[in-house]
Amino acid sequence: MVTRLLVVDHHQLMIETLDAWFRCNAPDLVVAAGLNTIPHSTEGPDFKDQDVAVAVLGTLDHQTELVPAVHSLVDAGLRVVVLATAVDGWEAGAAHAAGALGYVPKAAGPAHTERAVRAAAEGQQYIHPDAAAVMVDTAPVRIKLSLREQRLAELYLGSEALSVRGVADAMGISEQTVKAHLHRIRQRYAAAGIKLGNVISLRKQLNTDGWVT
Repeated sequence: MVTRLLVVDHHQLMIETLDAWFRCNAPDLVVAAGLNTIPHSTEGPDFKDQDVAVAVLGTLDHQTELVPAVHSLVDAGLRVVVLATAVDGWEAGAAHAAGALGYVPKAAGPAHTERAVRAAAEGQQYIHPDAAAVMVDTAPVRIKLSLREQRLAELYLGSEALSVRGVADAMGISEQTVKAHLHRIRQRYAAAGIKLGNVISLRKQLNTDGWVT
């Protein structure tokens, strides 16, 4: 049985490389379409009527595009495999939470991509072992911190944590301003559906999302 694929990658060479590899090594996996931009479910083609079963989502310009892209492809009736530029635990978790069935780093080679595509075509999950080892549970939303908020969070909750007063002195701001920034960060997480009850949970979430070390 033939499985028709959509490959989305900003690099045309990647689309052509996958197409050539599948033609030679997995002829039942057919690249039926290749796109250099992310199709949005409200304006893009409806793949439900084109017998395309699986989308391979490759390189994007910005990490923030990943979750909306997964949502758009899932909404278009596709089973999604993310072909990642590099293994990222948060990205793997967010892609999974958004509905992707597969997550494979490009460095793993096309054989692993084939394995993920075949699993997705059957409605099954395939996470490359390197990604599974670091994948974290997170909401499919990554809150954004300004450069000032990043520095404040690192000073207060990083590996060499300071007190609120220490952070205020280091940044040349008042203790009240430090507390206001921390409150806004908590509010942003709450809006994303993540409730953080104490400093420990806030630090853990910020560490998970890569904002503090």
